[in-house]
Amino acid sequence: MIHLIFHVSPFIRYGGKRYAYPTGESVKVVNFRNAKCKGCSEAGAINNKLVAVETAIKNAILYFKQDFKVPSGEDFKKKVELFLKGNNAIEIKRKDKKLLTYIEEYIPVSGKSGFTKRSYTTCLNKLREYEEVKHKTFYFDDITLKFAEEFKMWLVEKDYARNYIGTLFKNLRAFMKHAHEVDKLHNNTDYKEFDVEAEVADTIALSEIELLRLHRLVIDEDAVKRISNDVRLNNVRARIQSLDKARKKFLIGAFTAMRVSDFNRIQDYNIRDGVITVLPKKGSSIRKPDPVKIPMHPVIQEILESGFDLQCKFCEQFLNKQIKLVCRIAGMDDDVVVYRTEGGELKEYIKKKWEVITTHTARRSGATNFYKLGLPKRSIMLLTGHKSEKQFDAYVKLTAEENAKALMENDYFKKDADTSMEWMLRQIENESHPNRKEKV
Repeated sequence: MIHLIFHVSPFIRYGGKRYAYPTGESVKVVNFRNAKCKGCSEAGAINNKLVAVETAIKNAILYFKQDFKVPSGEDFKKKVELFLKGNNAIEIKRKDKKLLTYIEEYIPVSGKSGFTKRSYTTCLNKLREYEEVKHKTFYFDDITLKFAEEFKMWLVEKDYARNYIGTLFKNLRAFMKHAHEVDKLHNNTDYKEFDVEAEVADTIALSEIELLRLHRLVIDEDAVKRISNDVRLNNVRARIQSLDKARKKFLIGAFTAMRVSDFNRIQDYNIRDGVITVLPKKGSSIRKPDPVKIPMHPVIQEILESGFDLQCKFCEQFLNKQIKLVCRIAGMDDDVVVYRTEGGELKEYIKKKWEVITTHTARRSGATNFYKLGLPKRSIMLLTGHKSEKQFDAYVKLTAEENAKALMENDYFKKDADTSMEWMLRQIENESHPNRKEKV
């Protein structure tokens, strides 16, 4: 006997399109009447499932009607499945949030600093570019470990530096964490296992002697013309004034070890009784940080006595450009080797010293020079704001010669050579004869 099988796949029309949802159920034609299964042992279970599917299909169409959208067949099936799993429209709308749309809305209200928001925007733009490459819209559930692996591979192929890639993943983790823990938009926790790679930047530190030379440097018309072939006579004076102001701002940062966002804000009211007090800008959007207090260095005192206006401010990019020119005038043209991991490969570059000097060099120079003076790490960390010695150690840049000199000051290397050797021989002898006690 031949039995005809009917595969139950209800459909509905909406927006001029036909949408079907396969139920996975098969019923003999003789047992299927008026959209119900009759006359078979499984009839009750099949009918219950068909009722649930019918309800889910109607809810899905209503969901799209509310947003005046005509979905694709795949999106329709996805919504039907979500309703079948017991989700309501509000829960589905949360899960339906596009990742990039969420990030766009989150950045302006994140309460982060301008620098962090710019970093967030960079991450957003890279994700948008990756979406175009993959021809796909990313939702929260798509940000899996597999996604991280493929996204990183794409970034490596584009020869981005290791620190740049690490920052992108750090920001992506921040977005996913906020959406998960604060906005309750998803339950995908793969982001917690994303690697945020980083390497110590090959920036340099200027010694106290080099900083003093910068302080005494004469920036005149000849010096400006020597580094700029296109400078016009009528703007030489303005260029000299600009370079001089940048030099003084940089030196204030170098003798306080502050971030550019902090030393660029120092005003007269921040200085009392020879002590500079500044409330760090970094972290101030989340909690009130402890104020940083540091005695004023004689160089800063001379800068202020020269009539320098502390209200003069530079944006970081412009200050970076100007301080490079100042250091070029100062003759800092030694070759330095810079290492960077790009495209997954460690690359070596030869640069002139003045080319790699930035506003961050001021902070690193301050931390390094404080350390070389023998100040306790904890005291320096209170000035720099570092929370761990590991973070702080990345800032200290000592040459091999400086490190050897510091070691020579240690008591271990100050012992008399003959006495030390005699003591070591006694220790060896005692180990050979454990029952023999050393005479004191």
